[in-house]
Amino acid sequence: MEEKVVTPTERGQITIPKEIREYLNINVKSKIKVYIEDNKIVLEPVTNLNCLLKELEEEVKEKGLTREEIERELESVRQSLVREISSDYKGND
Repeated sequence: MEEKVVTPTERGQITIPKEIREYLNINVKSKIKVYIEDNKIVLEPVTNLNCLLKELEEEVKEKGLTREEIERELESVRQSLVREISSDYKGND
């Protein structure tokens, strides 16, 4: 992909060129992680799953949950999702 040069606004905002947005499927609902790496600004698209995992990580730290407690909770959620998907699937017969 061709290199692009952009100019920040007074407030430091930049526009990601259309060609790059389309290539990375970035739209108004997208989340983008911004960080510095090797003295460069890096913009990295973040999936909803990444955001969810970050929120879960923060909650685990805040509550001080043990590995066993986390595994039990994940298993409970997994079983609920399986039941929900199964009932949706059976409803489509």
